[in-house]
Amino acid sequence: MAACTADGTVSDIRAENVHISTSGDNAHAGIGAGVVDGGGMVTNAMAVNSTVETSGRSAGAGIGGGQVEKAGTVANIMAVNSHVTTSNYGSFAGIGGGWVEGTVANTTAVNSTVEASGEYALAGIGGGFVYGGGGGLGTVANTTAVNSRVTTSGNADAGIGAGQVEDGGMITNTKAVNSTVETSGEHAYAGIGGGIVGNKATVANTTAVNSKVETSGEYALAGIGGGFVYGGTVANTTAVNSNVTTASNYAHAGIGGGLVRDGVRARGTVANTTAVNSRVTTSGYEVFAGIGGGLVYEGTVANTTAVNSNVTTSGNYAHAGIGGGGVEVEGTVANTAAVNSHVTTSGYGSYANIGGGLLSRGTVAHTTAVDSFVNGNKKNSGSISNDQLFCQKADPWVLTANCSAQTEFLDALDLSYSDACPVGTYQQNATAAPTTATSLLAPCEILSGQTMGVLQRLNQYKDLVSGRQCIVLSADPADDLSELIKQIPDNTVILLSSETTSPTVAPVAGKTTVEYFISNAITLKNGQDIIGAADDGFEIVIKLHDNFTSRYMIGVGVHYYDEFNFGETADNHIKHITFQPTGVNPDTQTHAIVHTNCYYGALSIENNVFYLPDRAAVNINCSANLDASTSDLHTVPGLRFANNKVIGETIRTTKLSMIPERAIFINLPYINNLSNKLEIIGNTFEGRISELAYIEIGYGSNINIFRNTVDIDNKGETLSEILTGIESRRGGFALEGFRAPLHLVDHIKAPLINLAGNNINVTTTALTIDDKLDLALTCNHFQGMTLWKVDNEGFPLKAVDPLPLADECTRSVSSTVGPATTSAPTLCQIVNSWTPINDSKATALTGLTNVEGQFYFDSAVCTSEP
Repeated sequence: MAACTADGTVSDIRAENVHISTSGDNAHAGIGAGVVDGGGMVTNAMAVNSTVETSGRSAGAGIGGGQVEKAGTVANIMAVNSHVTTSNYGSFAGIGGGWVEGTVANTTAVNSTVEASGEYALAGIGGGFVYGGGGGLGTVANTTAVNSRVTTSGNADAGIGAGQVEDGGMITNTKAVNSTVETSGEHAYAGIGGGIVGNKATVANTTAVNSKVETSGEYALAGIGGGFVYGGTVANTTAVNSNVTTASNYAHAGIGGGLVRDGVRARGTVANTTAVNSRVTTSGYEVFAGIGGGLVYEGTVANTTAVNSNVTTSGNYAHAGIGGGGVEVEGTVANTAAVNSHVTTSGYGSYANIGGGLLSRGTVAHTTAVDSFVNGNKKNSGSISNDQLFCQKADPWVLTANCSAQTEFLDALDLSYSDACPVGTYQQNATAAPTTATSLLAPCEILSGQTMGVLQRLNQYKDLVSGRQCIVLSADPADDLSELIKQIPDNTVILLSSETTSPTVAPVAGKTTVEYFISNAITLKNGQDIIGAADDGFEIVIKLHDNFTSRYMIGVGVHYYDEFNFGETADNHIKHITFQPTGVNPDTQTHAIVHTNCYYGALSIENNVFYLPDRAAVNINCSANLDASTSDLHTVPGLRFANNKVIGETIRTTKLSMIPERAIFINLPYINNLSNKLEIIGNTFEGRISELAYIEIGYGSNINIFRNTVDIDNKGETLSEILTGIESRRGGFALEGFRAPLHLVDHIKAPLINLAGNNINVTTTALTIDDKLDLALTCNHFQGMTLWKVDNEGFPLKAVDPLPLADECTRSVSSTVGPATTSAPTLCQIVNSWTPINDSKATALTGLTNVEGQFYFDSAVCTSEP
């Protein structure tokens, strides 16, 4: 209904007594849209007494969107007395979205059901399957289910929040009240929060009240928080009067996580779990049950609280625990507290405990039990210093700090479903209809009657704009800049002028700020450039509308995480803009400013000001394989990040206070033999930032990092630390090398990092290096507690000849040709310096191990120079 495929905006839909069905393979169906393409949006949709049904293979069904592609958005969806059903292989079902690679936000289901009966057919309220593509794109936020049910009957996962979330996807703010998630097939995981929480995925802020999660098949894990957590993170889970139950063999169950284990280069983590008046019960053979985690295997469970709750197993070799039912093979359980709670096992060979049931090569620490029982034996191991704060990490929506029940949340759920069009209640948050942009297009050379700032940019970048079309935009707080840019064709220069209906003065060196607002991420098309064109005394600023829900502000090549679109080869430029990743409401936040995946062009980011969000100013994440040496065409992706100012400040929401995690994140591990296409040059980094940059590039590739000024304080908590309790890495540059197979170590050229002319001042470690790497250091100054942290066992760190970089010590940022030299550079010109701070005794050698070659420090190398 409304659209088979939404590649524009579909909004303000009310479907009452509507029934939609398809019977063909790949025939998606949805109220809103069957498929929401990249850049498409479905918003403000309501279904009452309606059904959506598919019976073909791989045919998704949804209220909101059956399939939500990368950069697609589904927002403000309500289903009342409605049902979504699929009945064939691989057919995802969801209220919000079935298959989600984009964003689904603000989904409410009341008295509704989602059912999938085919094999590998996930079902969910919020999303059936949420895929981040490794780049953290798939997001489901703010999901509420009341008196609703999600069920599957094949080998298919189910969840409120999501049936399965993988590869950097994120589920946040999930609430289930009087609701049920149930599966009956083998390997059919179930969860409130997420059935499966996969590699580097995150499920945060999950609350279940009077709800239950049940499975009846073998290996069918169940959990509130996550059923199966492997390499993902589950944080801040609250369960009140809720049950998790499995009824077959090897079907672990938990509040927090059923099974918590390691994934691919990531450790499964469950943190901050609170269960009050809740139960975890299993009845099969060799089944683990726990509050915190059922089985913790090479994973981490921290900060678990159980009050008036029970964990029970009845099968043989079925272990139970508060903290962890089983803690094995480097599993860790820490900070567990149980009050008036019971852990009970009745089968042969079944361990029970508070802290951990079966302990085998794992670690359990800091366990407190008060008036609690293990197999009928009372446990009082310690005391609680302040029982009035015992539930302080629980969701304050349902529990006070002293574990008393809140009642106001029930009133808040007493929604009105009258015939007075409920869609209107969403319209107050909608942005005004955007101006038509295409009518403003003109050849750049003939633009006339423009502001002085526009004319200056056209002259400054005359080579860039020559032969192209331009569009000049003006600022209006009621407009949505992202919607305007959707209308603009490829290969257009977008100029943001100082003309505005509402100028405001902000502390930007006394300049008048001209504010452009976005409600969704800007997706730059092939060859599009966006350039601030402020008049003298003005500053172009892009900020967030309060209904913004995307995880980044500008996206480039975000449709392709593990492959390139070889048809999109034009470059993109982002210049002369100040980015403020906040809204008027302090809870309106985003994670990154510029986000890219596998873009097949060059990206130039120059002369901007970035106020950092919680994750990064620039986030580049591509897992595609590419050998740049095989063709002259394979000289991308390229990056020039130059002459920008990056500012890290304490970020404050209504509930949290944090510092940015890093300024730059570059993850191109399989882009090999890419030479001189990646540059970080002439930038200033200042303020509070946990880690300056993470860089990983493929073998034979190099990156040039020249003449940057870094003065950052690494102290403060990041968002990931708050969510997981796991300490973030801190310092300057984190440089990840190539972990080559031993038989290829001598035959593969390591990644090369060129550092020249930088002034790097941090409060912890300046350089962190892992694995096989080549490094050139020329005329840098480092300051911190330590210069090196090197973890390269088996792979020597190679010191590359620094003399060829001597010119970079003095070359200007805009230069393309270095200054003329009349003689060969000398060691005196390229020497580096190191200054320890805060009484540190570290030298330039401290922490440096397994080095091949020589790094040059100290003026002693100059004593023989004239």
